[in-house]
Amino acid sequence: MTYKQPPLNRGVYPQKMNWLWRLICEAGYITVDDVVAALRSGDIDVERARAVGWLRSEGDDGYFPLSIAELERNLRLILSSRAELAPPGGAGTSD
Repeated sequence: MTYKQPPLNRGVYPQKMNWLWRLICEAGYITVDDVVAALRSGDIDVERARAVGWLRSEGDDGYFPLSIAELERNLRLILSSRAELAPPGGAGTSD
């Protein structure tokens, strides 16, 4: 079967990217505590309740809309914090 781009089943509103953030967190095994720690390491003081709210759907109690800019920043800081925790030489290298 040849690759075909899947249909866009969801409207993309750049100020409400919570649904994509939830998928990324599930796929990357990213916890709320990981996010809070990464943001704080980047000198961004965030309350845990806000980070939890990014995982909620619109209309849920405690929902905070997550913009595409916040999503990108969060991912970059998480990648940075994980790189700092990686052993020298990186994963997958052999001696």
